[in-house]
Amino acid sequence: MAVFPLPQLEDNAVLLPSSQTNSTQPQLCDVWRDIQGAHNWNGLLDPMVPNLKAEALRYGNLAQLCYDAFDGKSYSKNYGTCYHSKRDLFNKMGMSESGYQVTKYVYANTNLLNQVFGEKPKDQGVWLGFIAVCTDPNEIRRLGRRDIVIAWRGTQTAEEWIEDLRDILVPTRLSYRCKRTGKNQEHHFADGVLIERGFLSCYTSTVRHRQGAAGATVNISTRDLVVSEIERLIQVYEKEMDNLSITFTGHSLGAALATLSAYDIKQMLCTKHNFHQIPVTVFAFASPRVGNLAFAKRVEEIGVKVLRFVNKRDVVPKVPGVCMNENVGCLSKLLHWLPWTYFHVGFELPLHNHSPFIQHTHNLAYFHNLELYLHLLDGYVGSKQPFSWSGRDHALVNKSCDLLREKYEIPPKWWQEQNKGLVKGPDGKWTQPSEEE
Repeated sequence: MAVFPLPQLEDNAVLLPSSQTNSTQPQLCDVWRDIQGAHNWNGLLDPMVPNLKAEALRYGNLAQLCYDAFDGKSYSKNYGTCYHSKRDLFNKMGMSESGYQVTKYVYANTNLLNQVFGEKPKDQGVWLGFIAVCTDPNEIRRLGRRDIVIAWRGTQTAEEWIEDLRDILVPTRLSYRCKRTGKNQEHHFADGVLIERGFLSCYTSTVRHRQGAAGATVNISTRDLVVSEIERLIQVYEKEMDNLSITFTGHSLGAALATLSAYDIKQMLCTKHNFHQIPVTVFAFASPRVGNLAFAKRVEEIGVKVLRFVNKRDVVPKVPGVCMNENVGCLSKLLHWLPWTYFHVGFELPLHNHSPFIQHTHNLAYFHNLELYLHLLDGYVGSKQPFSWSGRDHALVNKSCDLLREKYEIPPKWWQEQNKGLVKGPDGKWTQPSEEE
């Protein structure tokens, strides 16, 4: 077994004992609404309270899981799927103590994934994440509520976003099934709402979805798959309405889809009696801009709480809308109707690259890495405070990049699948296993 040396903190880094950071904070179950953004995280971000940091890291780990469990090998016969079944996902990925149960996998099938991100099209779509619900009684007590989580997978490199800069904003018209009539009705909540074309195409793409034990397949959009599953879970736990939350998380493209789907789900909840009170929160990592000013305003009006974590040296949060965005000031508001005027949503928490573990690099793609984001968040105390390592394994930073200083002796890009997924059968032959059900 490899033994890695303990980190030597330097460059104004601070290590605080866990007793010093957690002894005075309230129980999460007593403040969960504040942590979910009920009061727009007022007084919780700078300095960041430990409860909020722990929850943000927890949701960030779920977004990272979507990368780690994705079969992205072009030579694999299971390309574009998850390595594991819904039943085994958390156990196989070392998160058996999460307290959550996966209820649905999310797939998408669009030209965006095929042409821009280099992914091969599949009839059943490419795996983009999962929907899960907290079922463990102890975790429910700790959280103070039952939580439904939707985690979205992002893309691998920052360069992929450069190809998407040609896309523009387009109108969105989303319909919701009326509970009284059973018919789909289109609701125009806000005139002028525009969404980035690629993200909307991905979210509304049609895939072949297998239903029931018989294995029958139907055509269904990614959006309908997500909305119908959330509706089902809300009906199952309707008696817990006062202590139920819906949380979205994702990184990069996944963060954009998390924001878009949270907006969609919240609007759906607004059409149903008493469902509008369910808090909907987004923990977004490295999110690009998703829509225009009207979209940003509507997200705020309906009560979707979005907390965006941004590495200041990451280029992805600066696109689309490089030339016309919320930072331009009055001009962008005057020209908000243009199909390339974008606005970020929610609240931004800037993360600075002041970690003593990280070496200098000119590789811009590395600044977009989710594990780096989680490392910087782990050491974040406040905007004017030095990096304070809280104990998250620094070796994770080098999982898919080369950012750690050499003295820590962690090899670059060390995350690998054993034997490239091949398994040795009883006959002694090596083969690719079939996709888990």
